[in-house]
Amino acid sequence: MTDGVLLHLAGPLQSWGGPKGGRVKGTHPYPTRSGVTGMLAAALGRRRGADLSDLDELVHLVRVDRPGRRMRDYHTIGGGLPAELTVVTANGKRRGNALIFDSWYLADAAFTVAITGPRETIGEVTAALRCPTFPPYLGRRSCPPSTPVLVTAGGDVEEQLRRMPLHRPAPRPRWDRRSEQEQEQQEPVSVRYIAERQPGASPGVPASRRVADVLVAGTWTSRPVWESQESHPADRCHVGTEFLVELARWRRELHT
Repeated sequence: MTDGVLLHLAGPLQSWGGPKGGRVKGTHPYPTRSGVTGMLAAALGRRRGADLSDLDELVHLVRVDRPGRRMRDYHTIGGGLPAELTVVTANGKRRGNALIFDSWYLADAAFTVAITGPRETIGEVTAALRCPTFPPYLGRRSCPPSTPVLVTAGGDVEEQLRRMPLHRPAPRPRWDRRSEQEQEQQEPVSVRYIAERQPGASPGVPASRRVADVLVAGTWTSRPVWESQESHPADRCHVGTEFLVELARWRRELHT
């Protein structure tokens, strides 16, 4: 039997790193599979190197509520210190100078993720998110979420994902030049989805691209993803406290 859980990932900053290292620490434009798996593993209390094969069986569907904007953070480590106090290298010596990085983040982004898989695993994940061993963060420890991560569990979460309130500003009403009045009916909003499997209604559709965000035996490997745009009513768009109020109302209706 399969089950599902809905997660909401929103915060001032997020950073979903990938295989590129060195001086530039980049971020994917949406939550990576490895990043979400790591967050679930932390909630379950699993240490680095622990067996994550059960979490690897889970299927992710990401909805981009707000893509956010890319932001660069230039920072140094060990600058302005004597050589004997600078960063230690892999062979135990001192660098003698500062480490310099360009770290990239997503500012003011929001995503909702539907996760499906075996009922037992989903049950463990849900319980862990309600009372996590290690607190969740959005890709990096310095990126805490600004809203509760766990939205709901059980039922057809992929269908729920398409009906849940959107964490984004509503579009402005169009101005009708003929009547010189704002139109009351707002245009639908286009929402981006990233799926790990082919759409059921369109079998045989090739993947949109491959994303290298899965760590296997210390090596980054790629996976296919299917990207699509879907229309949603503009009245589902909310921000700030209004979003939390609408989300609470939607959850009550969902479970009654």
